[in-house]
Amino acid sequence: MLYFLDFEFDTQQKRLFKHQSEIPLTPTQGKLLNLLIESRAFILSKEEILDQVWQGRVVSEQVVFQNISQLRAIISDAAIKTFPKRGYQWQLEITAQAKTNNAARTSQQTKHNYSQRFILSYAFATLFILGLVSSYWLWPHQDSKQAVQTNTNQQILLVPFSPRFEGHLTSQTNQLNDALSASYTVFGEQLSSAQAIFNSPYIEHQKLLGAASNKLLLSGFIYSKEVSNTPMYLLEYRLQNNLRHWQGYIYAPSVSALKDQLQSNIDEVLQSDYFQVHSDTFTTIELEKLYSQSPDNLDILTHLVERLLDEYNHNVASAHIEQMISLSEQQNHPLYKAYSQWLKGQLLMALNQYEQSKQHLERASVLMDNANFNALNSEISKSLSDVVAHELDFSLIQKHLYKSASQARLANRPVQEIRAYTLLSIKAFKLKLEKEKYDYLYQAKTLLADHQLDGSHYMLIFYHFALFAKDLEQKQHYYLKVLQQPVTPENYWVYFSVSEQLANIYLEKNEPDLAIKLAENINEPARRDMLFAQIYHQMGQVDVAKQHAQSSFNTARMKHIDWVGLAMAMKLLELNAQLNEDTDSMIYRHYIRDTASPRWQQARQDILIKLGVISNPYEQDKSII
Repeated sequence: MLYFLDFEFDTQQKRLFKHQSEIPLTPTQGKLLNLLIESRAFILSKEEILDQVWQGRVVSEQVVFQNISQLRAIISDAAIKTFPKRGYQWQLEITAQAKTNNAARTSQQTKHNYSQRFILSYAFATLFILGLVSSYWLWPHQDSKQAVQTNTNQQILLVPFSPRFEGHLTSQTNQLNDALSASYTVFGEQLSSAQAIFNSPYIEHQKLLGAASNKLLLSGFIYSKEVSNTPMYLLEYRLQNNLRHWQGYIYAPSVSALKDQLQSNIDEVLQSDYFQVHSDTFTTIELEKLYSQSPDNLDILTHLVERLLDEYNHNVASAHIEQMISLSEQQNHPLYKAYSQWLKGQLLMALNQYEQSKQHLERASVLMDNANFNALNSEISKSLSDVVAHELDFSLIQKHLYKSASQARLANRPVQEIRAYTLLSIKAFKLKLEKEKYDYLYQAKTLLADHQLDGSHYMLIFYHFALFAKDLEQKQHYYLKVLQQPVTPENYWVYFSVSEQLANIYLEKNEPDLAIKLAENINEPARRDMLFAQIYHQMGQVDVAKQHAQSSFNTARMKHIDWVGLAMAMKLLELNAQLNEDTDSMIYRHYIRDTASPRWQQARQDILIKLGVISNPYEQDKSII
């Protein structure tokens, strides 16, 4: 057995393990991995790899690159280095099986001298273990569920909950934090606050725990509300790790009931791998498992619907939304009554049913007014601005986004207020309103400075200044300012988009080394290879571009990053056409047909017809005639 990183490789059976779990390899991948490790002192050419692994079978050199890419995706990009025009070489340190410790070796060497003592010791140990087993059944003990709970609690660090207004609900807030401190480690308020967690969740998590920590921060706000003329407390809570968050809303008549319901909700979520999986796509599976176990939990149902909407799974989302509407009525949960109508409005907007969408969004806004929760009502107002945008009436858009900004300010959510003004700028830009697009963007930037928010929030502002810029130098100036800001999962799309745009500028200026450097700075493999493919294609190095496109495509498929996979499938079809090849073209076409949404295909209909992915409807009509 050989060891590298967190992996173990059985060279006899060509089997790969990680943390004692087997990682499935095809027979070809197993042979290739074994060859690379055995020959790690040398650079292996494609011809040598073909001879040793495929042993005379007639295959193209492309299969070598494909299998290398798949091994990189499984193990690490750093595992195998490509030497252009020469071949590949294994890079990771290999160690033999761990040596037995000295005490064990000494015992092994001299055990024949102590056989009698061993027999006596064995008998004594057996009696001792039997005594322990008997004691276990006779002695009172906690059940296994409680033991699991202790472990999950160690994953969570509490940033104290806060009341909505300073001095309001102070005793209730202290009571809740004291009760929670019995289960969770508490960060002092001088280190962070609930407001900071909601303003900059990823930056605060990194500041408190470090970028590599997967522990969870728990925080939120406590409010005083009325439900059906009955005084209640509302708890808005957020769990945050370095990958994603979980947010929920609990009504209860007492602080102790809030605490019990909160811990019950947290326990349910932590029974899944929701916070562990790296790709957001896999969270859908975890949410479906959680939902099957707790079909009456509105927090879980809301997260599941939002994921389904993100994935354009409209039919299933629609069914769950109807269930959410019914369930929120049964449980008399004012906030989720509004939330379910908001989600239905978003679904209808995605289906281009604007009038019906508007009706449900307006209904959601009224219900959220009744629930007296401005933070979410601000988001509903933003959705209303989107649904009226197709009417191209800027005064209507202004009306809803002004309302959104006002509601965000009342809720003390500066990030949402800033986003409302940023959206006003974007809508003005789309309608070619030159003065307004700058006025609102400067207003958003001023608010950022006023609230002293961290640099990650400036990324979107500088990105739009770059989009508005009149000349190339000004664009480059703002793009570079974007890349200087802290990167979070929320703004990573901006970081990547700017890297793409800036790479194009460098290529126009005949500075390919700077473009390549930008791609090297992308830390996500599928997107990094995607950018390399685009850069090398523009440089005219079609073979190299195809290698990177293939690697990006394979990684995107394995990690379910569909938008990258679709872009690279199109790129590979385009590169095949240039190279006069047809290698795997059918695979790329099938992937696009099976994965792309109708809207995505419609937007790219002309190029998909040209690449042979879909047929020309006009040609079909002619054949009928």
